[in-house]
Amino acid sequence: MKPKILISRSPESSGLYEKAVEKAGGEPLSFYCPDPEMDFDALILGGGGDVDPLEFRERNHGSREIDVPRDKVEIALVTRCVYENKPILGICRGHQVVNIAMGGNIYQDMTPELVAYHGENPEGTPGTHPIRVAMLTMLDELYGREMVVNTSHHQAIYKFGQGLYATAWDEHGVVEAMQHGSLPIWTVQFHPEQLARGEEADGQKIFDYFLEQCRKHCGM
Repeated sequence: MKPKILISRSPESSGLYEKAVEKAGGEPLSFYCPDPEMDFDALILGGGGDVDPLEFRERNHGSREIDVPRDKVEIALVTRCVYENKPILGICRGHQVVNIAMGGNIYQDMTPELVAYHGENPEGTPGTHPIRVAMLTMLDELYGREMVVNTSHHQAIYKFGQGLYATAWDEHGVVEAMQHGSLPIWTVQFHPEQLARGEEADGQKIFDYFLEQCRKHCGM
């Protein structure tokens, strides 16, 4: 029996999350704005636009491409997963949604220098950069203390949500990954579903790890 992995993603999603979940042995249930009450074993929150600053009690200071219905659904999904102890993997926007849902907040628009560092290449493809990884974390177990990731974002974690802590940073101190101290929650700022070439880390390892944890929590 395969774990049912609910994927909450943007309408424009390319299908890479689903392929990664299938390759890892899970059954992907992929939707834009899924019903928070539907049946699933674990949750993946994918990339997309910015979260409405009202969700972390701030005015808009650079947030864009806001999708309020998606914000409401995904925060409700995180709340349910925390209550029911369901595993969560947050990716890019999902990394920030988890933090906000747990009571944290974000930098709505990083400095121009950091935005340039984390932005796309001139040809429009994601850039890459190295990150350092904390010991005894999911990323350390999979990749060691350093890895190269992709990057294309203008926001970042500021104050951590309850129980969350940083597990990776770039050279400027921007938080690239988090996990929870006692719950099965892991998040990354980069896109592991797109990592599989050149000097970059093999992102499939993250999905394999997540599905392994899902099977343990589901008793499969």
